[in-house]
Amino acid sequence: MEHEVFVPVEAQRLREVLDDPARVARAVPGLQHDAGAEPVTGRLKVRIGGSSITYRGSVRVSAQDDGVYAVEGEASESRGDGTVRLSLRLTPRPPTRARRSSSRAPPRRTAA
Repeated sequence: MEHEVFVPVEAQRLREVLDDPARVARAVPGLQHDAGAEPVTGRLKVRIGGSSITYRGSVRVSAQDDGVYAVEGEASESRGDGTVRLSLRLTPRPPTRARRSSSRAPPRRTAA
């Protein structure tokens, strides 16, 4: 799968954050960091609909020679025996100018 997301910062600034594990940990919403552990290690509660699962695990971010960042993670349920693994490739790059288009018609005025 490929998914592209616009992050409203310059690519170099994003690289600086990805190179600092403590900053990556602060950017993960809801992460409860384990004291004295690697910066991106702890518990994370995931909610889907009316269900929630708490995972305990870690994530590693490493810069590759080609400017891509590899993100690898693994976790296990804190109350169950389920596990999850994560593998992503992030490619920070400058934004490209895209044509703006709209599927909405302009507002029309009506006389009363």
